[in-house]
Amino acid sequence: MKKIISISFLSACPASVRADDGGFMLADGTYIPDVIIRTVIIILLFYVVTSFLLTLIRMLLNHRLKSKMISRGIDAAEAEKMLRIGAESKDYAMKWFLLLLSAGIGLTVIGNFPFGWLSVATVAFSLSLGFAGYYYYLKKRKEIL
Repeated sequence: MKKIISISFLSACPASVRADDGGFMLADGTYIPDVIIRTVIIILLFYVVTSFLLTLIRMLLNHRLKSKMISRGIDAAEAEKMLRIGAESKDYAMKWFLLLLSAGIGLTVIGNFPFGWLSVATVAFSLSLGFAGYYYYLKKRKEIL
């Protein structure tokens, strides 16, 4: 029994000392392994991309349904009432497009020029530019309507 405890303790020592240096140390001393960070990022990216694609597919199917309803003789106003989510889903899709584009640009910049801690600020700045672009898009859209 002592051998099992000793082997378990010795195999856990590098994790407790953080000798591999493949993670992230928070200010309070909490250690987050690199594998966990990568897994969370992959899951979040998967969620964002799939929700964007589902929104685009929903928009396309609503457009096809609306055009079929109009071709069958239903007024365009009635078809629009039945499919109210048309304008909202366009704005939603545009928001995700701009955010993914700006995040991609920010990640490309820090991939080519690693800045250390400044990389987080670079990505945050590019995302804020994406939100600003979305704001101006909504502002122009309201002026048109």
